Amino acid sequence: MSLRSRLVARFGFAVVAVYLVISLTFLVVVFTPDTNLRGMLGTALWSGATPAEMDQMRETYLAARGRNQPLLTRYLDWLVNVTLFRWGLSVSMGEPVTRLVADASLRTAAYLVPGALVAWVSGIAAGIRSARNRGSRFDRVGRVLTYVLFGLPGFWLAAVALVAVGGGSALLREVVVPAGVVAAALLAGQVSLTRSRSIDEFDADYVRYLRAKGLSERGIDRRVLRNVLVPVLSMTAAELFSILVLSVVVIEELLGIDGVGWLTYRAVSENDIPLILGTTMVLVVVGIGGSIVCDLSSAWLDPRSRES
Repeated sequence: MSLRSRLVARFGFAVVAVYLVISLTFLVVVFTPDTNLRGMLGTALWSGATPAEMDQMRETYLAARGRNQPLLTRYLDWLVNVTLFRWGLSVSMGEPVTRLVADASLRTAAYLVPGALVAWVSGIAAGIRSARNRGSRFDRVGRVLTYVLFGLPGFWLAAVALVAVGGGSALLREVVVPAGVVAAALLAGQVSLTRSRSIDEFDADYVRYLRAKGLSERGIDRRVLRNVLVPVLSMTAAELFSILVLSVVVIEELLGIDGVGWLTYRAVSENDIPLILGTTMVLVVVGIGGSIVCDLSSAWLDPRSRES
């Protein structure tokens, strides 16, 4: 299969996957009990509100969130709004959802992208060196540090970083520190996978043949790197999505960053349907888009995978 055919096929898969995820998100939102509404009605009842006043309060609340329409109408509106990027105004914040999501995405990307790149480059370099010199001091120390990083939870790293920076500059608190936390969360997996894959490559017959021909160790490293990049890229895409969904919420809540994680938490806690729609689209684009980029990169790096 050519790269162009593969791109068309993956784009079709992406479209189907996006609407499937959006549909599942709609069902989760619809059938999840609204604790905000329950709490508001409970407070009103405690304050002595009449049944008519409580009914009016409920109707106003549901109408403001577009939840007073039939289920099919709400679902069709949901799909149309997704397709046309008509995400409306945030109920809880009173601003256009597209602007809120765009601003939050930039704040998150400002530290997430550098952190992922640092972890990717340094993790692959350390993994290949550790595999080439396995049993050396560098290899032993690197493996110990890898196990330590595997055991450190992201929220603990973020809390320690928050104490360490104290009243540091905005650049330090919103970019440098969270990027370091992201890099630490990804680095252990990068080093471990690269090392295990590279060991098999360094023991392969073609490496012995290249050494016998007098190829330098740097040249051999480049050959090994090309062969291990495909599985490492796949793991990077999966780990980056898990960090975006889970760790970013904790990082931004602790460090006070108004990014996608913070916005997602705000949308869910306020049951802000337009905002939930916008933040869900960010997660969908990152998850599915990253998977497609990883797949196409794998096909470019390893032509054999195009036949699969």
